[in-house]
Amino acid sequence: MHLFLHTILFRWYVFLFWIVGLFFLARACGWRGAVLRFLSAYLIAYGCEYASSRTTGWFPFGHYVYLPTTLHREIWIGPLPLMDSMSFSFLMVASLGMVGWFEGRPLPELLGKPSRERLFRWALATVFFVMIDVVIDPVSLRGNRWFLGQIYYYPEGGAYFGVPVSNFIGWGVVGALILLAWNLPFSFGSRCGPDSSLSRPSVSMADRLGPPALYLCVFLFNASVAFFIHEWVLGFSDLMVGGFLYVLGRRLLPRRKFF
Repeated sequence: MHLFLHTILFRWYVFLFWIVGLFFLARACGWRGAVLRFLSAYLIAYGCEYASSRTTGWFPFGHYVYLPTTLHREIWIGPLPLMDSMSFSFLMVASLGMVGWFEGRPLPELLGKPSRERLFRWALATVFFVMIDVVIDPVSLRGNRWFLGQIYYYPEGGAYFGVPVSNFIGWGVVGALILLAWNLPFSFGSRCGPDSSLSRPSVSMADRLGPPALYLCVFLFNASVAFFIHEWVLGFSDLMVGGFLYVLGRRLLPRRKFF
């Protein structure tokens, strides 16, 4: 219990984002469906991170090494910190929320049986999912310059502020796997989909704005850290990423009436 509390206090921002993401997915799918989806995302992410962090690992993120510098401050599951693999679930909720915000659709309408339109939205959600890591990973890699601490590194470095391109490809793979798991035919026995109780018009403004707001908060948090540690080029690159995502969403997703 002592280490559990230390973990929450140390990674309070991850835990806060995780709770918010779980809440909004539960609003769309019910608590059982949301918890099972978050669990599946964690298992997928953990398996992929475990494979990439092994001495000979490379798939899907490229090889990187976790440093046991926080063993006394947070819970580790095997060779990985608990909180790291937890991030993928709420980031997918936020990424789906961004697609919904641009198109004017609530979260339940983005989940359900595959169709041509829904597959297109899932592909765009995966792009948003990858691009948020473009903002997160370089800042996390410099954790020794803010309160996160140095928890991992890429032995061979990388082209994007020390992060290899293979890492972002890996995020695309993991994002696609998570969306596949979240939309399996049995759907975790939940009420997700366009016929759920939160499909329009009953969905509230908070349910519509919550997931994209979560994405924006994660984006601003990490971009702010980049400026805080005086990584000016990285910070302005983050702003360019944000501009790219805005243009992408506006151009590819036709807007419907939001409320």
